Amino acid sequence: MRHTAIIYTVVLVLAFLCAPTHAASDEVTVQVTSIAAASLSDVQIESGEARVDEELSAYTQKLRALFAYNRYAFLGDVRTRADFGTTVRLQLPEHFAMEIEPTRFEPDGSGRIEMMVTLIRDVRTGDGRGERGRSHDEIVLRTKIRLENGGTVLLGGPPISDGVLILALSARR
Repeated sequence: MRHTAIIYTVVLVLAFLCAPTHAASDEVTVQVTSIAAASLSDVQIESGEARVDEELSAYTQKLRALFAYNRYAFLGDVRTRADFGTTVRLQLPEHFAMEIEPTRFEPDGSGRIEMMVTLIRDVRTGDGRGERGRSHDEIVLRTKIRLENGGTVLLGGPPISDGVLILALSARR
Protein backbone atom coordinates (compact mmCIF):
# COMPACT_ATOMS: atom_id res chain seq x y z
CA MET A 1 0.00 0.00 0.00
CA ARG A 2 2.84 2.39 0.88
CA HIS A 3 4.54 1.56 -2.43
CA THR A 4 1.33 2.40 -4.34
CA ALA A 5 1.05 5.75 -2.54
CA ILE A 6 4.63 6.65 -3.50
CA ILE A 7 4.02 5.73 -7.15
CA TYR A 8 0.77 7.72 -7.12
CA THR A 9 2.62 10.75 -5.66
CA VAL A 10 5.38 10.49 -8.27
CA VAL A 11 2.78 10.30 -11.06
CA LEU A 12 1.02 13.40 -9.72
CA VAL A 13 4.28 15.34 -9.48
CA LEU A 14 5.25 14.33 -13.03
CA ALA A 15 1.80 15.24 -14.32
CA PHE A 16 2.11 18.64 -12.66
CA LEU A 17 5.60 19.25 -14.06
CA CYS A 18 4.66 18.12 -17.58
CA ALA A 19 1.36 19.99 -17.72
CA PRO A 20 1.33 23.00 -20.03
CA THR A 21 1.84 26.22 -18.17
CA HIS A 22 -0.46 29.20 -18.48
CA ALA A 23 2.46 31.43 -19.53
CA ALA A 24 1.61 30.89 -23.20
CA SER A 25 -1.94 32.13 -22.56
CA ASP A 26 -0.57 35.23 -20.82
CA GLU A 27 1.23 36.50 -23.89
CA VAL A 28 0.24 38.23 -27.07
CA THR A 29 1.78 37.88 -30.52
CA VAL A 30 2.14 41.33 -32.02
CA GLN A 31 2.96 42.18 -35.64
CA VAL A 32 3.65 45.65 -37.01
CA THR A 33 3.72 46.17 -40.78
CA SER A 34 5.31 49.43 -41.95
CA ILE A 35 3.88 51.14 -45.03
CA ALA A 36 4.98 54.24 -46.94
CA ALA A 37 1.98 56.12 -48.32
CA ALA A 38 2.21 58.88 -50.89
CA SER A 39 0.09 61.00 -53.20
CA LEU A 40 1.45 60.80 -56.72
CA SER A 41 1.09 63.25 -59.58
CA ASP A 42 -1.15 62.59 -62.57
CA VAL A 43 1.93 61.74 -64.64
CA GLN A 44 3.08 59.16 -62.09
CA ILE A 45 -0.42 57.70 -61.91
CA GLU A 46 -0.61 57.38 -65.72
CA SER A 47 2.77 55.62 -65.75
CA GLY A 48 1.41 52.96 -63.39
CA GLU A 49 3.24 54.00 -60.23
CA ALA A 50 -0.02 54.32 -58.26
CA ARG A 51 -0.54 50.95 -56.66
CA VAL A 52 -0.57 48.92 -53.47
CA ASP A 53 2.42 46.57 -53.13
CA GLU A 54 1.53 42.89 -53.25
CA GLU A 55 2.75 42.34 -49.67
CA LEU A 56 -0.01 44.70 -48.51
CA SER A 57 -2.92 42.95 -50.26
CA ALA A 58 -4.55 42.03 -46.93
CA TYR A 59 -4.79 45.75 -46.10
CA THR A 60 -5.75 47.18 -49.52
CA GLN A 61 -9.42 47.73 -48.78
CA LYS A 62 -8.78 49.36 -45.38
CA LEU A 63 -5.97 51.55 -46.72
CA ARG A 64 -8.11 52.90 -49.56
CA ALA A 65 -11.11 53.44 -47.28
CA LEU A 66 -9.20 55.29 -44.55
CA PHE A 67 -6.51 57.23 -46.38
CA ALA A 68 -6.47 59.46 -49.47
CA TYR A 69 -3.16 58.29 -50.95
CA ASN A 70 -2.69 56.46 -54.23
CA ARG A 71 0.65 54.70 -53.57
CA TYR A 72 1.26 52.26 -50.71
CA ALA A 73 4.72 50.69 -50.49
CA PHE A 74 5.67 47.83 -48.16
CA LEU A 75 8.61 48.80 -45.93
CA GLY A 76 8.78 45.67 -43.78
CA ASP A 77 7.24 43.96 -40.81
CA VAL A 78 8.32 42.80 -37.39
CA ARG A 79 6.75 40.28 -35.06
CA THR A 80 7.27 39.54 -31.39
CA ARG A 81 5.58 38.11 -28.32
CA ALA A 82 4.83 40.13 -25.23
CA ASP A 83 3.55 39.12 -21.82
CA PHE A 84 0.69 41.13 -20.35
CA GLY A 85 2.12 43.94 -18.24
CA THR A 86 5.48 43.88 -20.05
CA THR A 87 6.64 46.46 -22.61
CA VAL A 88 8.42 45.35 -25.79
CA ARG A 89 10.20 47.67 -28.21
CA LEU A 90 10.17 47.07 -31.96
CA GLN A 91 12.53 48.83 -34.37
CA LEU A 92 10.76 50.27 -37.41
CA PRO A 93 12.01 51.97 -40.59
CA GLU A 94 12.98 55.64 -40.85
CA HIS A 95 14.36 55.96 -37.29
CA PHE A 96 11.09 54.98 -35.64
CA ALA A 97 10.39 52.46 -32.90
CA MET A 98 7.20 51.26 -31.27
CA GLU A 99 6.74 50.26 -27.66
CA ILE A 100 3.80 47.96 -27.00
CA GLU A 101 2.49 46.88 -23.62
CA PRO A 102 -0.44 44.45 -23.62
CA THR A 103 -2.41 45.43 -20.51
CA ARG A 104 -5.58 43.36 -20.50
CA PHE A 105 -7.51 40.62 -22.27
CA GLU A 106 -11.30 40.72 -22.16
CA PRO A 107 -12.40 37.07 -22.26
CA ASP A 108 -16.08 37.99 -21.86
CA GLY A 109 -16.94 37.02 -25.42
CA SER A 110 -15.49 40.12 -27.06
CA GLY A 111 -11.97 38.70 -26.88
CA ARG A 112 -10.45 42.15 -27.06
CA ILE A 113 -6.81 42.85 -26.29
CA GLU A 114 -6.03 46.17 -24.66
CA MET A 115 -2.57 47.60 -25.31
CA MET A 116 -0.67 50.78 -24.57
CA VAL A 117 1.13 51.81 -27.77
CA THR A 118 3.87 54.42 -28.05
CA LEU A 119 5.39 55.48 -31.38
CA ILE A 120 8.86 56.94 -30.93
CA ARG A 121 11.15 58.80 -33.33
CA ASP A 122 14.92 58.68 -32.82
CA VAL A 123 15.92 62.32 -33.24
CA ARG A 124 19.57 62.85 -34.11
CA THR A 125 21.23 66.14 -33.37
CA GLY A 126 24.55 67.40 -34.61
CA ASP A 127 26.37 70.54 -35.51
CA GLY A 128 26.30 69.93 -39.25
CA ARG A 129 30.12 69.77 -39.55
CA GLY A 130 30.36 66.01 -39.74
CA GLU A 131 30.67 65.49 -36.02
CA ARG A 132 28.73 62.64 -34.54
CA GLY A 133 25.58 63.96 -33.04
CA ARG A 134 23.57 62.71 -30.15
CA SER A 135 20.20 61.11 -30.39
CA HIS A 136 17.19 61.13 -28.16
CA ASP A 137 13.70 59.67 -28.28
CA GLU A 138 10.77 61.86 -29.19
CA ILE A 139 7.28 60.52 -28.53
CA VAL A 140 5.16 60.93 -31.65
CA LEU A 141 2.05 59.10 -30.46
CA ARG A 142 0.91 57.44 -27.24
CA THR A 143 -2.48 55.79 -27.16
CA LYS A 144 -4.43 52.94 -25.65
CA ILE A 145 -5.86 50.51 -28.18
CA ARG A 146 -8.56 47.89 -27.72
CA LEU A 147 -8.26 45.44 -30.57
CA GLU A 148 -10.26 42.32 -31.37
CA ASN A 149 -8.20 39.18 -30.86
CA GLY A 150 -6.57 38.61 -34.26
CA GLY A 151 -7.62 42.05 -35.49
CA THR A 152 -5.63 44.86 -37.09
CA VAL A 153 -5.67 48.61 -36.62
CA LEU A 154 -4.04 51.12 -38.98
CA LEU A 155 -2.14 54.04 -37.47
CA GLY A 156 -0.91 56.77 -39.77
CA GLY A 157 0.56 60.17 -39.89
CA PRO A 158 4.23 60.91 -39.32
CA PRO A 159 6.09 62.13 -42.41
CA ILE A 160 8.96 60.04 -43.77
CA SER A 161 11.28 60.39 -46.76
CA ASP A 162 8.86 58.69 -49.16
CA GLY A 163 5.61 60.22 -47.92
CA VAL A 164 3.80 59.25 -44.74
CA LEU A 165 4.34 56.27 -42.44
CA ILE A 166 1.32 54.04 -41.86
CA LEU A 167 1.55 51.17 -39.39
CA ALA A 168 -0.69 48.10 -39.43
CA LEU A 169 -0.71 46.76 -35.87
CA SER A 170 -2.08 43.24 -35.32
CA ALA A 171 -2.39 41.26 -32.11
CA ARG A 172 -3.41 37.70 -31.29
CA ARG A 173 -3.57 35.91 -27.96
